[in-house]
Amino acid sequence: MKLRSPLQRLFAGALLTFAIAGPSAAEDSVITPEQPSGIGGFFSQHCLECHGPDTAEADIRLDRIPLPTQPGPVAQTWTRVLEVIESGEMPPAGMERPKPDDIDRVLDELGTAFADSWQTPSTSLRRMNRREYENIVHDLLGIDAPLADVLPEDSSVQGFDNVSDGLSISAVLMERYLEAADTAFDATIRRIKPLPPATRRAEMMQVKDNIDAVKKKKGGVIEVDGSFVDFTPGWPPVRIDPAHPIEPGRYRCRVAVWPHNPNERTLAVALFVGPLFGPGTQTPIGVFDVTGTSSNPRIIEFTADMEAGETIHIRSRIWPEHVTWRDKKKEDRPGIGIAWAETYGPLDQSFPSAAQQRLFGDSPTIELVPAEGIYLRHRKGVKRHVVTSSDPRVDAARIIDKLARRAFRRPLRDEEVLPFVELAWDRLAAGRSFEQAVRAGVTAVLCSPQFLLLNENPTGNAPSPADRNRIDPFALASRLSYFLWSSMPDEELLKLASNDQLSDPKTFAATVDRMLADQRRERFVDNFTGQWLDLRDIEFTTPDKRMYPEFDPLLQVAMLSETRHFFRYLLDHDSSVLHFIDSDFTFLNERLARHYGIPGVKGHEEFRKVELPETSIRGGLLTQASILKVTANGTSTSPVLRGVWVQDRLLAQPLPPPPPGIPAVEPDIRGATTIRQQLAKHTEIGTCATCHRRIDPAGFALERFDAIGGQRQWYRAIGGGDPLPGKLPYAKGPDLDLAATLPDGRSFENFREFRACLLANEEAVARAIATKLLVYATGRPLSLADRATIDSIVESTRGHRWGLRSMIHAVTTSDLFWKP
Repeated sequence: MKLRSPLQRLFAGALLTFAIAGPSAAEDSVITPEQPSGIGGFFSQHCLECHGPDTAEADIRLDRIPLPTQPGPVAQTWTRVLEVIESGEMPPAGMERPKPDDIDRVLDELGTAFADSWQTPSTSLRRMNRREYENIVHDLLGIDAPLADVLPEDSSVQGFDNVSDGLSISAVLMERYLEAADTAFDATIRRIKPLPPATRRAEMMQVKDNIDAVKKKKGGVIEVDGSFVDFTPGWPPVRIDPAHPIEPGRYRCRVAVWPHNPNERTLAVALFVGPLFGPGTQTPIGVFDVTGTSSNPRIIEFTADMEAGETIHIRSRIWPEHVTWRDKKKEDRPGIGIAWAETYGPLDQSFPSAAQQRLFGDSPTIELVPAEGIYLRHRKGVKRHVVTSSDPRVDAARIIDKLARRAFRRPLRDEEVLPFVELAWDRLAAGRSFEQAVRAGVTAVLCSPQFLLLNENPTGNAPSPADRNRIDPFALASRLSYFLWSSMPDEELLKLASNDQLSDPKTFAATVDRMLADQRRERFVDNFTGQWLDLRDIEFTTPDKRMYPEFDPLLQVAMLSETRHFFRYLLDHDSSVLHFIDSDFTFLNERLARHYGIPGVKGHEEFRKVELPETSIRGGLLTQASILKVTANGTSTSPVLRGVWVQDRLLAQPLPPPPPGIPAVEPDIRGATTIRQQLAKHTEIGTCATCHRRIDPAGFALERFDAIGGQRQWYRAIGGGDPLPGKLPYAKGPDLDLAATLPDGRSFENFREFRACLLANEEAVARAIATKLLVYATGRPLSLADRATIDSIVESTRGHRWGLRSMIHAVTTSDLFWKP
């Protein structure tokens, strides 16, 4: 790569930090059956009859299996051996079963053996991912500009996008970081003095487009008592053009709504802000209950950052049983009356902006002045402003020095800051403006290895022998903050690091609790659940309108809210991670409760903890609609997809990809064949049968739920099946068949029995959750050598019934978390 600029030369060191050491020593340490007790004795008694010297055709030979010293085929073989022993899949049904104590003992001994034999430790050094980059720049500069979308998607390793092996650095990525840093710098400066705050209001039935829509009777809209009454979430949109802000800023928004013919329902609207036309992301504000009357509507108020020309998007949604109101007149149907909407602002009148003052400082030598020849179209005679300095060299050095010392999250020597300062001085010497010079220094800091890389050795030198097993206090502070906040440490955390107080167990535990009580922990909730449970993928599929006419966007919002509220509750109350498998409670609003068939829940705006009736099948993640939607394709369900999800996400036993050339199994939505019939043919292929024995049972059990998480007794069919009364767009397809046999020989007839089978092995569930938390917390891939660490986490939290908060504490005090 040709280094074209001083900044690229500064950055190039990051490319070298990811070099991996050469091959390790040969894997010649073996476990032999001659050992009278322990691992060899266990294999000799329970395994070698099928996997020994007299069974040369066996796919796995355990008579002379070497210990793994690095990732590779041997490690993969051992992983499979551990899984089948731990799950009870081996020895197979009909053969003598080892005692549970013997299994625990041999697994413990294997964990120790792996830790002793492993020769190529995983690197903990990694760059921050794109979401972490956005968070830290926002926290550092006090801005809210979108930066993550400027950067490319990060690769996922072991289920997470913050793992070192998936976070490489390239010249192309460097260019994108430069673009993001440049965007961030621009966001700190307010270029024009804000207009005085003013109210811009839209009376709904005074807007021409709304008047025309009512006159033409398009899209299910009418006028009632001077309000625009909307029956549908789609076209025509509710236009509020007169309320558009004409310049960016923070605005207080208000919308007046009321329910039209609610028919004993609580109606709701979802509010967003975003561009009126063209590409752009709409920012969700929330879901609000619609109450009041046409003469006394509910006024919903919120504040939001809006760009010039952006608007409030009002999405009304009614949830009829799709037959009951089909033939009724529009006036008799439930609808949302919208009387008016308004914006007031911009509210932030500071000039210069608070972000500019944070970055440039409040110095008498710094001034915001109009730029020559740059005018604004909508503000006659008003010019854009630029930042100037009467002492540019001193101010540039001060600004960049202060930023670097905060951005690098540790104490710095003067010589470490000097290259960034000199970069700005070079720009000044070349005749560039003060603002351009500072921009060069700031973007260099925000793209430097010292900023982008986490878990870095601060001195840049090899650690002393005494420090090799103890992470630097500042790297520990960053590891903790990126785990729980997905961002940089705050001043209190850095102060503890500077005084080496994080090594005190009581101080460290109190710090973890403080961080979990901070609002920034929502980043952990969203990022961890978004990846562990695949919640980020919930918008990737849109349910077929004919197959699932009851689905709507607000149901999807409710799906996500249930799972996140559920996770937060376990975290805040240190509730057992076993609740992820089964629980007697969940979090619902009226929309989701209706979907689940649970009575007595009113209102869509607030989610509340609901004790589930004994007759309800709900409880645990596997019954939550968010999980059931992300494991379906929008039209049909697949036992394979759901079975693989259970193996990976809830049991931490990911399966290898299918052999090449094996076609996917697509359910027959015509209802001519069942998915079980199709899979029976599929699994006749020898290379498929082994994995499908593990995949299919969970997948068959989860066929109890459709693609949007509704319960069912039979499949819906389109283009076939038995007609149903009520003009439904789908027909009745084949009945469900949920029964299956697990690899360890246990059978079940329905979903409840399957869930009980999962819960019977409580320690396996705890181990799986601990594994997921440990990967995410350390940002490094786990190997067989880390089993002992996982064992210690599980054992240390057993007395707390494997509480989620206790498990997080155990992860942060584990040897692997403190490893350099």
